[in-house]
Amino acid sequence: MPQENLNKIWNAGKYFEPKPEQPTKEPTPDKNKPSNIKRKISVAKAFMPEQEDPFKQKVKAVLKGIEPASAKAMAGEEEKPVPADAEVIVGTGQAYIGENLVAGKSIYVKGDAGEMTGNDMSGGEIHVRGKAGDWTAQSMSGGEIHVKGDAGDGAGDHMSGGEIHVEGSAGDWTGDYMSGGEIYVDGDAGEGTGYSMSNGTLRVDGDVASFAETAFSQDNKGTIIWKGETIWENGTKIEPGWTNLNVKEKIAK
Repeated sequence: MPQENLNKIWNAGKYFEPKPEQPTKEPTPDKNKPSNIKRKISVAKAFMPEQEDPFKQKVKAVLKGIEPASAKAMAGEEEKPVPADAEVIVGTGQAYIGENLVAGKSIYVKGDAGEMTGNDMSGGEIHVRGKAGDWTAQSMSGGEIHVKGDAGDGAGDHMSGGEIHVEGSAGDWTGDYMSGGEIYVDGDAGEGTGYSMSNGTLRVDGDVASFAETAFSQDNKGTIIWKGETIWENGTKIEPGWTNLNVKEKIAK
């Protein structure tokens, strides 16, 4: 048989030989291509409800009565819940919030309140999450005001009833011409504290820049409590608080 034909037969037989097993190659990960796990997470997020702002969640919880408001009650140290039907105001510092408010009405201010908050109010509740401006509760005769932050000058000016609780500090003339009600300041108070006060309860847990001399007139039948000690009541100074706190040095001349 010719050699040419033998070569063809030999070459054809090579195709029937078993080929050596090839090693399995691991797929090279593509760094730019997201993995299945990442894609699954992305898809899951797409169907998940958007997370609500924590502050909004807090406000809703407070208004529903689930969580207490931050302001303490005037009597004792209990937390008072904000009524569920309270009117909610986004506080931008506007004045006269809650003017002439009456019993059975409530306002919750998410932010700052301006001057004259609770002016002439006779009942109801005002809760201010931020600070309040000057003359808060001027001529107030009833109801409650709770301020999470500071209050400006003249808090409780001419008030005859009701309660004010300031968790921060208060400005000058706190309790100016006060004739009734209660003022409770967790922080400090400014100059002229208790100016021409004639009745009611004025309590300041922090320091005072100065007390007005008229706060300690015999005509003042109210009560003044400073740093946890009663220093004045029913027209006379009270010991040992008066001496322990050296009140005389704090009276403006």
